[in-house]
Amino acid sequence: MKPYVICHMLSSLDGRIDSTSLKSVTGKGEYEATGRTLGGDGWICGRTTMQRHFAEDGPFQSITNIPAGPQPVYIARRAESYAISVDTLGKLRWLNGDLDGDHLICVLSEQAPEDYLADLRRKQISYVVSGSTSVNLVEAINVIGEHFGIRRLLLEGGGNINGAFLAADLVDEVSILLVPGIDGRRDIPTSFDGVTLSKETAFPLKLLSVERREGDALWLRYEVVRAKES
Repeated sequence: MKPYVICHMLSSLDGRIDSTSLKSVTGKGEYEATGRTLGGDGWICGRTTMQRHFAEDGPFQSITNIPAGPQPVYIARRAESYAISVDTLGKLRWLNGDLDGDHLICVLSEQAPEDYLADLRRKQISYVVSGSTSVNLVEAINVIGEHFGIRRLLLEGGGNINGAFLAADLVDEVSILLVPGIDGRRDIPTSFDGVTLSKETAFPLKLLSVERREGDALWLRYEVVRAKES
């Protein structure tokens, strides 16, 4: 039941993904336009990206501080498209379950507080609890596919969550809108950061397509090549 996962990112020539820095060299609406053609029925980001662009200011303050523990999937409603937030400890505050027209699903660990889940239910926000101390991404993504019917999922997070998806063998395709600019700054996130695998070889990819876009941008699509089973 795992959805087909496409990591769709906007990147400078040197791999940096600060959209503010790249605004001057990116055609208006190009990232969104390329993303729409990928046919996703859901998109997913981590806590940092969601806090920066979508969530309310300030973290959720638990009154009880009692971890929720294992929980059944909560489906507030069905929708044609979904926005999915990976928020291990339940820190993001939401106004309601609608995110730019997409129904919000929160993916949490068992460490998220009981009263945080109660707050999500009051606001009609769906959630999936998976993993005792950190989110079990493999299990969570399979549950999302099974319970919400998501078949194509766009991964549009920061480098850390993208790297975690890649390390967990969850990424099927990489879609990069490579814009004509160089960021050049230290400590700026890249499309994939923080992969903790012990191996010292690159993840192999197979080129699917290259398309020249407005303003000398290149849209690159790659299939992630998985190791052949013996």
